[in-house]
Amino acid sequence: MVGIPALTPVVVRIDETISSNRNKPGDRFRISVAEDVRVGNAVVIPAGSAGEGEVIHAAKSGAGGKAGELILAARYVRVGDVEVRLRSFIIGVVGKDHSADALATSFIAGPFAMFVHGGVVVVPRDTQGLAKTATQLQLPSVETKEGEKNESIPD
Repeated sequence: MVGIPALTPVVVRIDETISSNRNKPGDRFRISVAEDVRVGNAVVIPAGSAGEGEVIHAAKSGAGGKAGELILAARYVRVGDVEVRLRSFIIGVVGKDHSADALATSFIAGPFAMFVHGGVVVVPRDTQGLAKTATQLQLPSVETKEGEKNESIPD
C-alpha cells in the first residue's frame, strides 16, 4: 500500500459535453483520470480510472441577453473498490452578455478550457482540468517507474 497525501493533484477529463442550456444543478456526468497519478515511482491512480462529476450551478441564457452560467465539480474517481474523493475542481463560466455586448468570463480554481457560444456555455467532452484528492488515503501501487509491475500486486 502507498500513502497518498490529501491535495494530491489529479488531472481529470470530462467524458461528455455539458451545456448551460441543457444541464441543471444536481446532474451527474462521467469523468476519468487523464494522466497516471504517481507517488514516488508508484502509479496509484492509473489514467482511465472512471469517476463522476456534478453540475453545481447552471443557468440558461435568456431573454434580454442574459448570459448562461455553468459551474462544475469533480466528485470522485474509482480505483478498484476504492472511491477516491476529489475537491478543488470547479469551473465557473459566464456566457456572452448580449445586453452589454461584452464577454464576461469567470474562471475559478485552475487552468480550464472555456467555451462560450452566443451566451450558452458549453464545456465539450475531453476538456481537462486539475482536481485534488480530498483526503489522505492508502492505495495499492499499480506499477513502478518504467512500467515494471509492482511485486506486491498479485497477478
